[in-house]
Amino acid sequence: MIGLNSPWGYRGEIVKVYGWSYEYLLWGISWVNVQIMLSDALRNDDNPGDGEKGEVVHRELKSKEDIKNYVKGLL
Repeated sequence: MIGLNSPWGYRGEIVKVYGWSYEYLLWGISWVNVQIMLSDALRNDDNPGDGEKGEVVHRELKSKEDIKNYVKGLL
């Protein structure tokens, strides 16, 4: 989620995506469950040039910086 730089923006996006009220997000469901749902949610990789549909893309991770950027991209 690009541009969500505060906890309120993050919460607002969760409310919008799941159709919940803000009160339900705060008091009706545990934050642990929300985090698990988000970590298991489907994601689209919209990086142009990373290969065609169905094509496996291999990246060489040669430096610590390459590995750090790759892991950041997974989160």
